[in-house]
Amino acid sequence: MDTQERAKAAHPGRKPPPPGLLTLTTTSMGLSMFVLFALGALGPALLADLGISRSQLGSLPAVAFGTAGLLSLFSGHLTDLMGGRRLLLVLLTAVACAFTVLALAGGYGPLLAGLVLAGAAQACANPATNHLIATHLPPPRRAAAIGVKQSGVQFGAFAAGLLMPSLAAATSWRTALALVVPVALATAAAAALLLPRDQPREHTGKTRTLPARPNRAARWLVVYSLGVGTGLAALNTYLPLYAHEELGLGARASGALIAAVGVAGIAARMLWTRVSGRLADIGVPLLVLAAAAVCFLLLLPAAGLLTPLVWIGAVGLGGSAVAANAVSMVAVVRGTAFGATGHASALVSMGFFGGFVVGPLGFGLIADGPAGYLGGWTLAGGAFLMSVLSALMVRRAVTA
Repeated sequence: MDTQERAKAAHPGRKPPPPGLLTLTTTSMGLSMFVLFALGALGPALLADLGISRSQLGSLPAVAFGTAGLLSLFSGHLTDLMGGRRLLLVLLTAVACAFTVLALAGGYGPLLAGLVLAGAAQACANPATNHLIATHLPPPRRAAAIGVKQSGVQFGAFAAGLLMPSLAAATSWRTALALVVPVALATAAAAALLLPRDQPREHTGKTRTLPARPNRAARWLVVYSLGVGTGLAALNTYLPLYAHEELGLGARASGALIAAVGVAGIAARMLWTRVSGRLADIGVPLLVLAAAAVCFLLLLPAAGLLTPLVWIGAVGLGGSAVAANAVSMVAVVRGTAFGATGHASALVSMGFFGGFVVGPLGFGLIADGPAGYLGGWTLAGGAFLMSVLSALMVRRAVTA
């Protein structure tokens, strides 16, 4: 009996999932966030060719995630109105448009325009892919599918760190960015061909688009995600540039650090989401991962004395900070302690996106000042420490 026959036998009233569903959702998640890792990996080339400052480089992902955070208030409702397939096509089209603008950019202003488009794609990513999984997969298969789908972001980090510097060296940074466009369009074409059309929406009379006021546990989880997002975005944006300028690593080796973060993040997300699903106290993995991120972050400035420490720090942060975000999503979907799943998920995503605004922008401003990179890493470490304290408050709120 093949996979589809077993699915029919277990769920006779449900159609088998469309072919390529998991591949399409995983690829779309990676493409939605690819701009962050690509800009980090190509940072030295952008600074040299366009003459932008480190603080301007940091403002680019801040614009993208600021846009994503604002639009996340409405993207869930938009998914209900349009359907997951349509919103996925919007996402992939926005990615193609964003990278077209970035590849043609002649200065800082056009780069900002490209990042606004990228932010719109990011806001659509989780609502569209989660909607498709919930629509086409039975409940027992959804958690594993979401875990794989979320790893698409880290596959994107791995691909950007490994390929972007090499492509830029062989051609140019513009060509490297332009090559993302046909990938996004090909994925959109595959989605249009393979995914069934969205079913007409049943009218319910509900028009709420904003999340309800979060409870105490959810508020602290939002703060936790803000801290993780701040530190992680600073890391992804500035680690290659730091390694190149301060540690003397070549462009390819500097970009490979992002790939190392991505590979460690894939494995860690798979492991920690499974472990967290079995633990009674979700606050424990949240606390452990945030504390580990603080410890591994300390290795980055210490690499100025012993360069190999930067690789240990990169792998460790991929295995801790990257996994922490996935575990926070497990927290909101496995019970009612944080309120309604949809509302809590939106708020936690907003906190994470908020961190992706604060982290690169704050790091760039500090690194351009007298404190330099040491001040920037201090900011990132302080953000992870805030997540440690927030995890303690989450545990207290959930058990109260």
